[in-house]
Amino acid sequence: MANRWKYMGHEIGGWVATNPEPVQKLVFKLDKYKWKGNGQYARLPEHYKQRAIEHLYGNKEDVHEVPDKRKFIVNHETGVWTRTKHVPVTVVPTVQADKGLWGGEGVLIGYEDGNVVDEYYRCFISVPKLMKLLFYSEILHQHYAICVTRRTIAKIEEATTLDHYILKTPLQDLNSKFGFDLRRQMLHKLVNNGENLWSDNPEKQRIIYEKYKQYQVPKEEIDWIGLLPDEALEKLENEEDEKYERSIRPWKELFRESLITELSRRQKNNEPIDITPVTTKPPPKTLKEKVINKLWGS
Repeated sequence: MANRWKYMGHEIGGWVATNPEPVQKLVFKLDKYKWKGNGQYARLPEHYKQRAIEHLYGNKEDVHEVPDKRKFIVNHETGVWTRTKHVPVTVVPTVQADKGLWGGEGVLIGYEDGNVVDEYYRCFISVPKLMKLLFYSEILHQHYAICVTRRTIAKIEEATTLDHYILKTPLQDLNSKFGFDLRRQMLHKLVNNGENLWSDNPEKQRIIYEKYKQYQVPKEEIDWIGLLPDEALEKLENEEDEKYERSIRPWKELFRESLITELSRRQKNNEPIDITPVTTKPPPKTLKEKVINKLWGS
């Protein structure tokens, strides 16, 4: 059964999956072995796995289509009832989208339905209308020139501030590396009761902290927010390597500490501190020993 969506005057056609479950849940069923047991992502922290599963497999807000709210559809010719399927339009990921805030919109690639020339469908690429505007962050106390869409502006106005929009929007809807980076910076400013906010103005610091304190997360979780699984694995391996390198100490330091500890113990207990000098090797006696000592210095 074909399903069509309209976007910017174009009709997009596609085939609907036969399984009534959402596509994201089907994909998670195929990938869930990676997150459990001996999977490649099982070593990652639990707080990251919860956010990443919601980020990668969670339901996104409908942007390019209007979902059918009916649970079942009846075929009046055959009288057969079928469950309504909802397959979101696939948005092509781009580098430009990661550098801006597109509000869930993106590049669409598809075929124009109805225009068949020589048994070929006509292909089209649809790009959202972008504009570069200046925004101000109260938490970071800084202005940013960001490429946004009309939908992003509407969402920011609905959230009242850029900071509220960045902090409250789910990761799967924010879907921008620039947005993830802004969220991590803002959360770092809010830790420890906002002591890093507006250090030169205590009154403003208190007002800003009270306004955004509901978005606080533990400090050790902030740097993991918004990372893709491969990026999170690389971060985990780097932390494990640094921890292992810090655990390695030269024997010279260990022997020095052992000697200092022993000398301190003897001094405290008024015990004699005897350091036996190293005995020198006796001079060579035979001609063979003299030759070896001359050639190799032993």
